[in-house]
Amino acid sequence: MSTTPAKTAPTELLAEINKSGSTNLHHVNPQEKNPLPSAEVINQERTEAELRDRIGSFNKDQLKHTTTEEKTVLPSPDDIQHEKLETELRERIGSFSKEQLQHIRIEEKINLPTGQDIQHEKVEQELRERIGSFHKEDLNPTETAVKVVLPTEDDIHHEKVEQELRERIGSFHKEDLNPTETTVKVVLPTEDVIEQEKQEQELKNSINSFKRASLKHAETQEKNPLPQSDGNSLVSFSLME
Repeated sequence: MSTTPAKTAPTELLAEINKSGSTNLHHVNPQEKNPLPSAEVINQERTEAELRDRIGSFNKDQLKHTTTEEKTVLPSPDDIQHEKLETELRERIGSFSKEQLQHIRIEEKINLPTGQDIQHEKVEQELRERIGSFHKEDLNPTETAVKVVLPTEDDIHHEKVEQELRERIGSFHKEDLNPTETTVKVVLPTEDVIEQEKQEQELKNSINSFKRASLKHAETQEKNPLPQSDGNSLVSFSLME
């Protein structure tokens, strides 16, 4: 058997270690840099391994063939017109030249306040100053009187009646009702009503059956004659007066 010579430490390093001694050494806690995986990590690795195995052993023959339908929605005339307008506007904006603009002087218009505005502002300023300089010591102490209006006897009686009605309505039962028989009363017409109805019917029948051929021709006589043209009636009237 071949023997390999043991490696000897450098003499300088050994000399420094012997000089320093064990007093200059610090205590160090060992730390494990390879911790064991937790249960969640192990479970996750198992799930990933199962998924990989299922994906690797998947058979494409189990898939069903489907036809792909391409649905292309054509734009409407309104969309085309709107797109044309947008394109024209973009081209006009892109090719617009600032040199076509005309220079305009800006005039600053300062509107002076009216007399009413000044007066209103003065009143507001005075109110603010008075509110800011107001002291609570200027107030007079007052006693608060609580007024409780008691109900009258009529109100109490009315409330009791309403309460009783509500209780009676709430506790009402249909079994408490008594069965009743409905009697139909037909009021017959009297003799006067029958006689009047007969006369009306006879008049209607006579009017409907009336014939113009049964009328006799008659001459019309004027009972208010006009005065004569000689004026005798006027003279006699004046003599009688």
